[in-house]
Amino acid sequence: MIDIFSFILIFVIVLLAITLYVLYINNTNTNKKLQQQNDMIQTIQEQNHQKSITIAKQLQQLELLDETKEQNSSFQDQLIVSKQLNSTLQTKLQQQKISFDEKLKLMLNNEQIFIQKFENLSNEIIDKSQKKLQDENKKSLEYILSPVKIQLSDFKKKVEDIYEKDTKDRLNLSNELKELKELNLQMSKEANNLTSALRHDNKTQGSWGEIVLDRVLENSGLRLNHEYKRQISLKDANDKQFQPDVVVYLPDDRQIIIDAKTSLVSYNLSISCEDETQRQNHIKNHTISIKNHIKGLSKKKYEELKGINSLDFIFMFIPIESALLIAMETDVNLFDEAFKQKIILVSPSTLLVALRAVENSWRYEKQAKSITKVYSRAEELYKKFVGFVDDMDDIGKHINRANDSYENAYSKLSKGQGSLVRQATMLKDVSNIKPKKELKAVDYE
Repeated sequence: MIDIFSFILIFVIVLLAITLYVLYINNTNTNKKLQQQNDMIQTIQEQNHQKSITIAKQLQQLELLDETKEQNSSFQDQLIVSKQLNSTLQTKLQQQKISFDEKLKLMLNNEQIFIQKFENLSNEIIDKSQKKLQDENKKSLEYILSPVKIQLSDFKKKVEDIYEKDTKDRLNLSNELKELKELNLQMSKEANNLTSALRHDNKTQGSWGEIVLDRVLENSGLRLNHEYKRQISLKDANDKQFQPDVVVYLPDDRQIIIDAKTSLVSYNLSISCEDETQRQNHIKNHTISIKNHIKGLSKKKYEELKGINSLDFIFMFIPIESALLIAMETDVNLFDEAFKQKIILVSPSTLLVALRAVENSWRYEKQAKSITKVYSRAEELYKKFVGFVDDMDDIGKHINRANDSYENAYSKLSKGQGSLVRQATMLKDVSNIKPKKELKAVDYE
């Protein structure tokens, strides 16, 4: 009994457990379904809410549409009225356009007639004024330009003369250089001819050297007491008096001093000597004599004399070409030693070249002064011409102002209903005056 009861009890418990499980499963499914249904209900509610909003908006739009229809109906009425008004305005505008075109055509015709009359009158006045102005300008120009033409002609002639002279001088320079060689040969020949007369006589040698120097100066083209002077008295800082043989003046207020007192006794002895040993001794003595004269000349310091603006070099003149050459052959440093002591050794040929250069510098100086005068005259001429152009410009302005004044006066005289001519004509008509001469017909418009 107990086993059966136990079995039944177990069976009941199992059955209850199964029932509870089934109930649990069913309850779970039911909850899920309920949750799903709740979700669906919520979704439907949201959709219904959105639809409600949409319906509300549509209702508002319908209300607005009704209002729009009413406004549209009002606008349709206004449009009909506007079309009628526009048609009326178009008709009036067309009529006004036709009237305006007719008036414009008439005005253009009147304007063309007025312009033609004005042009004819203006051309007549301008032609008369221009002819008179041209005549006056021609006379004024001839009066003003006459001196200008003369000055231009003089200016052209001076420039051509300067150019022609400069060309001739350049052409003559080559001929003068050729003559220089011939002169040098001639002077050397004369020097040899005078050798016998000059032996053992220093005074005669000095005089002859000065004679040769004079001939070189004459052939250089320089003028005595103009571009050079002979034996002028000068003093040093201690008032000691000196008399250089020649002072040559340069264009830039500077001077060249030339000394011609070189002794040629030993040189002449060397020429006449037949024994070669003695001849060489005379040549050495000749070279020593030149060196001694260089030292003595350097000590005189001619370049420091009062009234002298020297080139800081003294020309030591040796009147025989061969006398200088043989000394320089004996002592090749002779020229450099002299140069260091501010002495330049010159022979007739080299001195003539230097003096010709001085003469050319004077000639160019004169030409430069002439050109400066020409430039000055040209500058004055240009200034006069500038003043003339300014005066002509002022004349043109005065003529334009006079023409404007004439136009204004003529307008007051004869143009318009209030012009003097119109007033005079009306006065004549009112007073029944019958003058012998009538005024010309005038357009008063």
